[in-house]
Order: sequence, then C-alpha cells, then structure tokens
Amino acid sequence: MAERVIIPYEVREKVSDGVIETSMYEAALGAGIDERAIIGLAEVFQWSVDFAMDVRKGDTFKFVYEERYLDGEYIMPGRILAGKFVNDGTVFYAFNWQEPGADKDGYYDEQGASVQKIFLKAPVAYKYISSGFTTGRRYIQAFDISTGHRAIDYAAAAGTPIRAVGDGTVVFAGWDNGYGRKVSIRHNETYTTNYAHMSKFAVSYGQKVKQGQTIGYVGSTGLSTGPHLHYEMVKFGTKINPLREVLPPGEAIKEENKEAYVQHIQGLKEKID
Repeated sequence: MAERVIIPYEVREKVSDGVIETSMYEAALGAGIDERAIIGLAEVFQWSVDFAMDVRKGDTFKFVYEERYLDGEYIMPGRILAGKFVNDGTVFYAFNWQEPGADKDGYYDEQGASVQKIFLKAPVAYKYISSGFTTGRRYIQAFDISTGHRAIDYAAAAGTPIRAVGDGTVVFAGWDNGYGRKVSIRHNETYTTNYAHMSKFAVSYGQKVKQGQTIGYVGSTGLSTGPHLHYEMVKFGTKINPLREVLPPGEAIKEENKEAYVQHIQGLKEKID
C-alpha cells in the first residue's frame, strides 16, 4: 500500500543576486545559482517581464529563496520568498504571501497589488518575434497571397509547449484552413485568444483550462513557412495588439490584511534593497 511520507528537510534562507549581460539565466549560472531557483524567479515575474524581449544589458536581480537540506546536504531550492528585478530602470518587486483564510499563497508588490495578471506576457518560450501586429496587408511569396496580420508570430522550435495565457474555456480546437491546427480560448465576456499552426493539440473543445496550462505544441500547419506560434488576442470581437494591451492585475490583498502584509515584507525588502 502506498504511503505519503513528509521528508524532514532543513530549510535555510538564501539571498542571491546578479547583473545581466545576455540573459538572467546566464547571469544566474555565472553567479553559481541553482538553475531551478532562477527558473522559479522567472516564473514569479512572468506577468511583468517578457524575458525574451524586455531584458536589457545591465538589468539586475536580487532575491530571497529557500534552500532545502537533508542530513546536512543541499537537495533543492524551495519557495521564492521575495524578489526584485530592475528592468531598464523600472523596478519590479514580488513578495510571497498567503492571506488568512486563503487556500494558497501568491505574489504581491510592495503596495499589496497582485503581480499576477489575467494574462501571461507570452504564450510560449520563443526565440524571437518573426512577425509583428499590423493592420496593413503583407505579401507571402511562398503562397503567393497578400493578407493582413493582426497577430504576433513567435518563432520557436517544433514541439515547444504552448501555454494558455489565462483561465478560460476552449471554444475551438481543430483545423481552420490557413491557421492549420488552431485552439481558441474564451476567457471572459471581453477577451478570447487564438493559437495557430500547432503540430498537435493538448486540449479539446469545451475543456476548462488554467493559466499556464499546455494546450498544444508549436508546429507549421496551414499557411506557414516554418515552426512558429501565430497568437491572436480578440477584445469585444476585434483583434488587438497583445503587446500593447494594458491588463489589470489579479486580486489585491484585502484592506484588513494590509498592515500584517507590510510587517511581513519589511525584513524581506531590506534584504533585497
């Protein structure tokens, strides 16, 4: 019979920092930081910073996180407790906190606003943006057609997982002519997002999905000249530029818990400042 056993880790706090030359990942490895910890930090800031496009040389990061030890030997990193990322002069903070009565923790800025927004900054880990949003027409020589491009094309390796940018319901999952294999997700009465040229699906029509969930994989189906994700954001029925849309944050800390939160982050903020 299977049995769940709690591993008696010794948890220690660790403070690490770095200066970016090419990427946060490379800077972290150069500073001897466990790559699992830096991936965790990137996940904390994934709603605020697009680490493929926004990062600049000279950007800095500093964070406090748990290290787990067993019998005196380091095993793995734990939770990110606090983080600070300075991106092109703009400072982003994130502090781990669980409100009284809440069933899970979250990350909030220094004022107590949630750093988690309704949509992720990017739906896929990509190499570069191969085609941007335009309302004009463009000529595609490979297919001898002219067409508009109210979308963002993310160049990525075939088979790269594609993530739902937000919670919602799959309202289409099938073949759609030039789009090839396409998934559409209705998030609310305002927004729908479309993901096209997939190699295969990971969801089906009518399925509920969560933000960050894999919904399919990068391919080159339909009118496509190479592996990439064609990503559309639709607002009130009109395709908009997702890179320019200002999205509201998630639910902030309740007013009655603000004082306790400020006290909680005071020491952490001193460590990363």
